[in-house]
Amino acid sequence: MKNYTSLALIGAIVAGIAGFASLDATSATSLMTIQGTDIHETGQMIGHVTYEVRGMDGQIKHYFQSDNVITNKGKDCAAVAIFGTGVPTDCENPGIFAYIAIGNSTDAIEPPPVGEIALDTSADNGGEMDRSGLIVADIAPATVGGTVVSIATATPFEFKYLGSPTKVTQSGLFDDGADESGNMFSIRNISPGTGGLEVTNADTLSVTWTITLT
Repeated sequence: MKNYTSLALIGAIVAGIAGFASLDATSATSLMTIQGTDIHETGQMIGHVTYEVRGMDGQIKHYFQSDNVITNKGKDCAAVAIFGTGVPTDCENPGIFAYIAIGNSTDAIEPPPVGEIALDTSADNGGEMDRSGLIVADIAPATVGGTVVSIATATPFEFKYLGSPTKVTQSGLFDDGADESGNMFSIRNISPGTGGLEVTNADTLSVTWTITLT
């Protein structure tokens, strides 16, 4: 279900804070939101996600980054992928986790252990807005810091013909490209204290998920 007409799907590799070196200190501070650590998974698998909103002129309007929450289902799917299906798990027919979904739910994610399997889809509280196509992950060889997997779509989500500004409040990483389908590996509420990232007509939103295996 798509909640906004002509919300075209796309997503892009987000460089990170270093990519904003051309901004002066004052403007960079005003644009960025960096949320405190919120790691609920084990120390062996750490997730991180970044969001970047640009206006029609291509200038950065908002930047947000935070640790994400790896779900119970995501952990089960990882176990199935590594060790097979010898024991019952909460993961059904796992695929490649290579699809990013964004949503406008106003319901917060559950506290750990996280059991959610989809972005909220209730009519009263928003739901999934759109989902990316298949993403080829960039996997860096293991180093002292671990093996880093980066998942980002090639071009950003694009918002067109919005009657009024709206907010993106969640994103998730899935193993299925169909809306509201598949297993969800991890999820992140976006700026819970501010109600999400506001987007207006012709804005774009880039999302990058990073999973580190230590």
